[in-house]
Amino acid sequence: MELTEAELTKVDFDCDNFLQSAEMYRRYKKLNREAYLVGVCEEKTGKILAAGLISGRGWHFGKKIFRVAGGWLMDYDAENAEEILGFISEKAGEFCRTKGGIVLEISPNIISQTRDLHNNIVPGAEHLEIKKYLEQINYKYLGEYEQAKWIFVLNLEGKTADELFKNFRQNHRWLIRRAMKDEVRVRELGMDELDILKKIAEEAGERHGFKDPEVEYYRSMKESFGEKVKFVVAELPAEKIGGKTGEWVPLAASMFVNDGREMVYLYSGSVRKMQKYSGIYLIQWEMIQEAIKTGCRRYNFYGTKPIEGNGVYLFKRGFKGNMEELLGTFALPLSWMGKIYLMRIRKQEMRDVR
Repeated sequence: MELTEAELTKVDFDCDNFLQSAEMYRRYKKLNREAYLVGVCEEKTGKILAAGLISGRGWHFGKKIFRVAGGWLMDYDAENAEEILGFISEKAGEFCRTKGGIVLEISPNIISQTRDLHNNIVPGAEHLEIKKYLEQINYKYLGEYEQAKWIFVLNLEGKTADELFKNFRQNHRWLIRRAMKDEVRVRELGMDELDILKKIAEEAGERHGFKDPEVEYYRSMKESFGEKVKFVVAELPAEKIGGKTGEWVPLAASMFVNDGREMVYLYSGSVRKMQKYSGIYLIQWEMIQEAIKTGCRRYNFYGTKPIEGNGVYLFKRGFKGNMEELLGTFALPLSWMGKIYLMRIRKQEMRDVR
């Protein structure tokens, strides 16, 4: 059945995420992108057992690829989880087929295996049986395809800012204190200043091999998510480097989404020649404190390749959280065309992991 925005907002599962939200649905609609809200309800009570935001993109011959970014919202640990997952997959597949869909992709926001700070597998939550079941009902496993499979997370529950700070790597603490001593400030960017973030993220993308979005992406996210989205910049007083008093020099800039459950660190970058002023470290510290103040349970550093020697991984690891390996992306062919389409897509999986 199709759901309303209000019905989706009432859905509450541990796997909730900003990609599966009424705000993201409204963003798709404003951009004239094809999007639907669907769900499965318990027949007797009307309780929503599973829900999802499905978006579509054109392929060839008038056909489309549909995607549930962030995966189905449901209780993956319930006794009847496989039954619910199978049912919504079947019905959503039928629904997408009527809209010209040949493939339905999902990226469940659940842990594959629990890992520690150094990416070692440790006892805890795991959902390998869900992965096995998805493959049994004809989903093809695509690994880390179009959505981060490896993320780094800092647990905030029951912890104060001081407790978290004391646990940071010693060098991280020193760099944050030095940035404060250098009078670096962190402030929110206005909508007319998004070019600052664009320029810095673009430079970082070229160095680290990721594609930063256009300014219109930032603008559309802010328009749809409102105060839940923040763009921040770390700046140095210009006189510190021989500039004019009263002027500020950008050091780093970042985008965050706070959905109440977690603070998500998305696109970001540092000005390479200004990295010694540690602006990006101060941004993290300021936003971790903001996450605590707003009641977030976790701080999500998001996509992180857990490979020794990877600078981004070492940077995030210094905040002493833990790696999370998500289940990955799966694709369900809805027709013979979908099967041919998926034959051309190879599984994307890192090899240099424990």
